[in-house]
Amino acid sequence: MCFSATASFAASGVLVPLGVLALIKARQAGGRYVPFAIYPLAFGIQQGFEGLVWIAMAQNDPAMLFCGSRGFLFFSHFFWPAWAPVSAWLCEPDPRRKRWIGWLSIAGVSYGAMIYLPSVMWRDWNDILIVQQSLVYKTPALYDYPVFRAMTRVVYAAIVLGALFLSTLWPIRLFAILIALSLALTFVFYAHAFISVWCFFAAILSLYLLGVILWTGRRA
Repeated sequence: MCFSATASFAASGVLVPLGVLALIKARQAGGRYVPFAIYPLAFGIQQGFEGLVWIAMAQNDPAMLFCGSRGFLFFSHFFWPAWAPVSAWLCEPDPRRKRWIGWLSIAGVSYGAMIYLPSVMWRDWNDILIVQQSLVYKTPALYDYPVFRAMTRVVYAAIVLGALFLSTLWPIRLFAILIALSLALTFVFYAHAFISVWCFFAAILSLYLLGVILWTGRRA
């Protein structure tokens, strides 16, 4: 698969309107899945930002690169580790599991802020590369050691997947399995551009949530 501005903008063009549809249908179906209906729309906006990064790299436009990269990283580094557990918490009917997911939500917000803020604090950072037709974000870190960087991925995945797997709603647990498979495939085949590629795959998989919402609406 070739990754490019075209791929990013195409994904954005599909996900944004379908994300709006997901929100409308989720509200009509009773509102349970509204927190998850945000996923396609948010992923669509994120892919739009990455499309700007591709264009900025081609045109050597620092201002566009700053806007596109910080927008993309806001979602990849802060929004998703925070919102994934929060969305599961908002939808969880079981009090005991809701409490555990709540702790993961606190961890996700805190951890997301920790890994995203350095890219905002170092405003002159623009170390983005194109490797094997994929974008590689060489983001700054508070503790820039190889072990720390490796651990960020493990903790990130544990927060996001842990919250989804703890859900008592079987469609959400199935979504967690799909995301976990995409993570494994990305690590095996695209480890050099893990952030960008995993977000792209997850964005496509978010359309599954639209299917869940439409199915729920027909049963209501």
